[in-house]
Amino acid sequence: MMMDMPHPMHLHGEQFQIIKREINPSSQENYQSVAAGFINAGWKDVVLVMPGEKVTVLKPFNDFKGVFMVHCHNLEHEDLGMMRDLLVK
Repeated sequence: MMMDMPHPMHLHGEQFQIIKREINPSSQENYQSVAAGFINAGWKDVVLVMPGEKVTVLKPFNDFKGVFMVHCHNLEHEDLGMMRDLLVK
């Protein structure tokens, strides 16, 4: 059920840029109903990922090394495990 909902994904630390959005053809109709409202330009710290979508981001890790957290800002999703660590060496 979690995968059928939009996910506002947040990466802790510095900001990132959205490079590319790819949508599964079977999800195209629902995606087109909101896609016109997306602002992909500029620096972000949250990206809305729609069901059936893959988002590629560019994130420089210039200042810090270590563990960064990536998680969904839907609290019930975060509580159910939609949270991961990202190790930067």
